Amino acid sequence: MTGKFNMKFSWLTVLALIIFWGVCASFYPALPDQVPSHWNIRGEVDGYSHKSVVALVMPLLPLVIYVLMTVMPQIDPQKYNYSKFGSSYAKIRTILVLIMMGVTLLPLLSALGYSINIGLLTRIFIPVLFIALGNYMGKIRPNYFIGIRVPWTLASEEVWIKTHRLAGKLMVIGGLIALAGALTPPVAGFIIMMAGILVPLLVTTVYSYFLYVQVSK
Repeated sequence: MTGKFNMKFSWLTVLALIIFWGVCASFYPALPDQVPSHWNIRGEVDGYSHKSVVALVMPLLPLVIYVLMTVMPQIDPQKYNYSKFGSSYAKIRTILVLIMMGVTLLPLLSALGYSINIGLLTRIFIPVLFIALGNYMGKIRPNYFIGIRVPWTLASEEVWIKTHRLAGKLMVIGGLIALAGALTPPVAGFIIMMAGILVPLLVTTVYSYFLYVQVSK
């Protein structure tokens, strides 16, 4: 075991996220009662939510993610491992918070009349998130909250490390393919995006199982 890891809790970041919520909440009076909140693979609106959900509840999600990811290392049974990848974990936390801020802001801007191609931006945001996470995946060490947490990776640190190193490389490659797919028509772009995301995860999960079988002999 290594030394205890204390995830830093930045009150400045919390304040910024509260301000972000306040900005989103300020749009509330100008919004129609029903706001588009879901788009199909063609980028067409196929779901609505009350403006209170979109302007008041969803903008809280980045703050919730930040708080949860700050607390999780302290309650993880393998908390001692976080000292091995604390810097990468903090960067992953930042990436997830920023992406979620964008995801919650876009529907509001669209409802306010701004011309935004939500479908295209979604097909860009998700691959960018996948690529960013892939860059840090190989540095993650065994834990119960983040990473490819299947029985055989949690049972062997060697399997965990090798699995996540492969996952990181495949996630970057898959993310780049998915990002390129954003330039194609919406349906094709969605299919390419899903393939670029799901195939790396499936391959690394299968790889981790056979690797576990091998190292367990």
